[in-house]
Amino acid sequence: MLDEEYPAQQIPAYGDPAQPALVTRMAPQLRMTQAGVLAAALSVALSAFALSTFPNFAGSTGRGWAVAALVTGLAMLALCVLQLICWSRAMKSWRGEQSFDLSWLTRVSWVVHLLSYPVVLMALWACIAGSLAAGQTGASPALLAFALLLEVVAQVLAGVQYLRVSGPSGTIPAHLRRLSEAIRRNR
Repeated sequence: MLDEEYPAQQIPAYGDPAQPALVTRMAPQLRMTQAGVLAAALSVALSAFALSTFPNFAGSTGRGWAVAALVTGLAMLALCVLQLICWSRAMKSWRGEQSFDLSWLTRVSWVVHLLSYPVVLMALWACIAGSLAAGQTGASPALLAFALLLEVVAQVLAGVQYLRVSGPSGTIPAHLRRLSEAIRRNR
């Protein structure tokens, strides 16, 4: 968006560290990351419950897959919390409350984003293998399936949402702004 498209009260004075337009634009991103952390925490809880209800007949190999599902859930929770910390610090900086080096935060957030992909792939493998090892009896296979679903949701909502000051790249408003800008340039 160009400055003239923002209401006057959203454009900060020269030298003012607060950026209210950016805070307004990024607030949904922060809420989405918070929801991702919640989904990751629920995934960990379901994985732990699946491990505790895992049938004894499946042997140690099957139980190992349930442990792997719990470990990947904990890893995804840690990654989502790191993304939330990055977004929260950036929001404090954009509000003018504290000053942070956003270039360092964007790099950390980008690396966390990349790490979330192998974690979710390992979770997929562990939950499917654990469900197969548990068989069709008991609650463990269903719990592992729901834990996997929540872990994928956590990755989509928080894990891959790396910090970027230009706004969410994949959203429809961002595409519409780019399209509008291209139309204005061609006139």
